[in-house]
Amino acid sequence: MIRAYLRTLKNYLRTSKAQHDLKDYARAVAMILATTAIITLIIWR
Repeated sequence: MIRAYLRTLKNYLRTSKAQHDLKDYARAVAMILATTAIITLIIWR
């Protein structure tokens, strides 16, 4: 069952929609990390 899930995920990642989604997710993670870093710096000062 896990093999089927991984195969489906692998096939999905080959699509253009998945590539677009991954860019969006990476951008969101970068914004979250940057915001967390800024807030942490403000609190520690």
